[in-house]
Amino acid sequence: MAYSAILALQAVLAISCLSRAHSRNNGVNWAAGTLPFSRTDGVFDSLVAPALAVRGGSEPESRSTVLIIDVDNCLYSEKEARSSSPKYCGVEEQIVMNTHDFGLRHFGMTKKECDDLYHEHGSTVEGLRHTLDTSEDEKKEILRKFYHEVYEDIDMTCLLPTRGDTPSGQDDTGYSHTKTKRRHLADLLKAVPFPIYFASNSPRAHVHKVLTALGLCDIGQHGIITPDCHVDDIDEPFTSKASPIRFFRRILDKYSAAKNRFILLDDSKLNLKRATKIGIEGIHVSNSLTLEEALAVGLNHIKKPPSDKGETSSDESDDSQYEFSDVRYLRSKNEVDIVSINESVWKRLNEALSSEVLPSMRDGILRIADIGAGLLSMLEIILEGGGGKSSMLSTLRKSEDGGVLKELHYYAYEPNRNLLDECRKKLDRLGFSETERMKNASGDAIDFLFHRQIGGDSKEIHVTVHLRMRDFSHETFNDFLPPDLIIGCCFADLFDPYELMQSLLRFTRSCSFGGGASENENGCGTLVYFPIVFAGTTQFHPPRPFGNAEGKGSIPSDTMAFRLYARSLEEKHGHNLEPRMIVDAMKAYGGNLIASGRSDWLIDNSRHRYLWNTMLYFFGTSGAPELLVNDWNSAAWIERAIRNLPQILVSNVDLLFRLGPADKPSTRADALDHLGKQHEEQKPVLMVDEIQFQAPHQVGKVTKKLNGKQGKDLAPTEVEVHSVCSLISSGTELKIFKGLFDDAALDVNIKGMDEERMAYPLAYGYSLVGRVTRCGSKVKDAAQILGKLVFTFSPHASVVITERDAIHLVPDGVAAEDAIFMPSVETALSIVHDAHVRIGERVAVYGQGLIGLLVTSLLSIQDIGSNTGLFGTVTAFDTFSGRLAASSVMGASQALLPTQASEAGPFDVSIEVSGNTRALQSAIDNTLSGGRIIVGSWYGNADVSLKLGIDFHRSHKTIKTSQVSKIPAELTALWNKDRRFALTWELVRKIRPSRLITRT
Repeated sequence: MAYSAILALQAVLAISCLSRAHSRNNGVNWAAGTLPFSRTDGVFDSLVAPALAVRGGSEPESRSTVLIIDVDNCLYSEKEARSSSPKYCGVEEQIVMNTHDFGLRHFGMTKKECDDLYHEHGSTVEGLRHTLDTSEDEKKEILRKFYHEVYEDIDMTCLLPTRGDTPSGQDDTGYSHTKTKRRHLADLLKAVPFPIYFASNSPRAHVHKVLTALGLCDIGQHGIITPDCHVDDIDEPFTSKASPIRFFRRILDKYSAAKNRFILLDDSKLNLKRATKIGIEGIHVSNSLTLEEALAVGLNHIKKPPSDKGETSSDESDDSQYEFSDVRYLRSKNEVDIVSINESVWKRLNEALSSEVLPSMRDGILRIADIGAGLLSMLEIILEGGGGKSSMLSTLRKSEDGGVLKELHYYAYEPNRNLLDECRKKLDRLGFSETERMKNASGDAIDFLFHRQIGGDSKEIHVTVHLRMRDFSHETFNDFLPPDLIIGCCFADLFDPYELMQSLLRFTRSCSFGGGASENENGCGTLVYFPIVFAGTTQFHPPRPFGNAEGKGSIPSDTMAFRLYARSLEEKHGHNLEPRMIVDAMKAYGGNLIASGRSDWLIDNSRHRYLWNTMLYFFGTSGAPELLVNDWNSAAWIERAIRNLPQILVSNVDLLFRLGPADKPSTRADALDHLGKQHEEQKPVLMVDEIQFQAPHQVGKVTKKLNGKQGKDLAPTEVEVHSVCSLISSGTELKIFKGLFDDAALDVNIKGMDEERMAYPLAYGYSLVGRVTRCGSKVKDAAQILGKLVFTFSPHASVVITERDAIHLVPDGVAAEDAIFMPSVETALSIVHDAHVRIGERVAVYGQGLIGLLVTSLLSIQDIGSNTGLFGTVTAFDTFSGRLAASSVMGASQALLPTQASEAGPFDVSIEVSGNTRALQSAIDNTLSGGRIIVGSWYGNADVSLKLGIDFHRSHKTIKTSQVSKIPAELTALWNKDRRFALTWELVRKIRPSRLITRT
């Protein structure tokens, strides 16, 4: 538009990534991200030359869509441009001022007359063209002068982001989470599979200048259409969008209307209305439908909102009537949250409040701060319970007999004012009465006080809700004391963990008084409860494999699509998808993890229809553009999901912390870490706890004397190791637990295990990590290894004595929780070596237990990034959705149910690590002739029945067993155990397998 946004209303029609209200309380961010833009050349005819008119190898006539995008206040936000730096005006603000000057200087027009001219005709240049009573040549000269004087000196500096700037309205916690990176839009437009034109009522030079300032000059669009492209038009020189047939003539003449949709993205409803009259579809870019969403509509990633079509409907069963609403989304999400919140973590939170906070309470007031309040769903659970969780308040009242708890102050922080009315309705339903409201300097009510009295007699509790319509980081502390409990539901994953911790420390004033993160008003560390933290994986169930879009490219597997969606959340929206990083950040700032547990979402289209449609909307605005950029048919993937209506599974975790240093180590691992810093030999331990398999289906802990080869004293070459953690071998130890084994040596190649028999009672295990506490007299490097973290192939025990040669120093930078996976990673490595996978081969991994997941991870390291699904793919099979989610994290190209093997195959190599004979049969049946089947499972003493008929007989398939104890004969010239151990430690560091731990 040439003079768009002359009114204040139009000036705020911006490219914003959804309302900041929408980036809240969501476990996954649905914001499309601010997408970037495009290359413009000088002359229109050169831009639409045949060589440039072909994108992706197709002739223009074969395209299904032609995309036309407005420039001013569409490619950029005038509001953000104005606020980017105090000394710069916005672009359109300068256009308005220059237009007023031009009208006054040449025609004696007032500002109002200039504005009226614009509004009557849709653009100033159109108004001048129609109202000037001069010859055509004089009219052309005046219009040229108008463009020169108004646009020549427009300062585009306001479009250049300055170092340290944050998106408009974004606070220092990164609350909006939009991460407006223009290159993402540029990448998307480069991948759009049909012609793109820029159309503006501003002159062509101005459009070039905008694109340059936005850093969008590297997109090969098909053309720029502006009024000065029509300067030589005999009938209507300087034709604007007010005359759409003439203005868009070159596009309409070039592309057949019978074979193409023409879509115009514009912030002017008037321009859109005129364009629709000649068959051009219009999508209105506004605050309620951003440029990113408008592009998603044009790309068939999401449906056009009913309000943009002039329709309204409240029928949730009509998917065509879906429109995003932050209130409806949060309402539907809260229904799933309440049943997903982990009950054991919730109970542990209540226990901590009862046993730690209430007894130390000084003033009888329990203070809770909800830093992501949304629609006050957590307040409702605290007061009334729900989803199988008991009411926190009733639990606390029962736990204390002395009536210490007199008041509950609940500070609810919510910057999204769109939610205010709904929050007030919720409080009214919960029995609260509004007693006070406070206004800011602008006169807006931002703080509200609500009261309710609960119970009676001696246990009467006064509940006060402080509803604060602002971000928690903006707390002024005038009347605020640090809380006993901080809650953030669907919140913590939206931030960089370390920046979040810094905000929490400022909020609790932990660095203002006392000795760091220490005590709140009641004298104990603040509890921090983060329920529903997104753990990074989303799934459709049942999942779908790679597909073909009928000659229009390849459809990604659901696993691949959601991996790219996760990448978008991380890279474009700044989300953190690794809860472990939150734990690490909390520890770095003096906090301790108290409890954690899974809180996965299960979203079913029939039961959670609006939420299901909202998730598809998120995938369409954030995930689908990433698919398109990576050369997948994104629209076909969305269409397949809508057709199949799968369940949506989202992995989440609940985290409970205590913010404040502990006076003593809170766990055995912490105590041993302290020991590791002392580097002093400890006194001998006389007794040891050990896990022992006693008979089939019987296992227990036994306490016995700790003996080395010379009784309680260490032999000269022995070391004593205090356990930090050990890992259960779910396959082997399950066989031992069930009694499915033959009498044999535990392991003929592991020192200390070659002399023991596999017979009950049996202390078994081979993955223990601990710290060296004592050394024998002939251990030469005793001084160097005392206190060091080491790995040993030893059973589960609190203390072990073993030979110095039998321990492995854990490399620096590898945590104990990762080091215990060393034997499992070595096993996976030996399987991959035996499989001898060649670049481009398609591999299937049957079974996604621990070994299967690690095999998947190692194979994915060689991913060639094929976007067809035909080469270099790793397909994981399992029956459990949680394992399929983990497969995605570990790099599977597609994670499927076993019943989909024939659809996804055949494969060049199949690896069976499930221990299930049906999986082995499927591996044989779905491997190509001449292919390889690697059997990594140990079947114990069970009989195995396979169908090996004529097809197998003629197939020349190879079945090979894989076992980690020995280096295969064909590899001994190149590999030995030491070299494989060294590589294994490098892989442990790279993979970080502790990510797979769900229970400790």
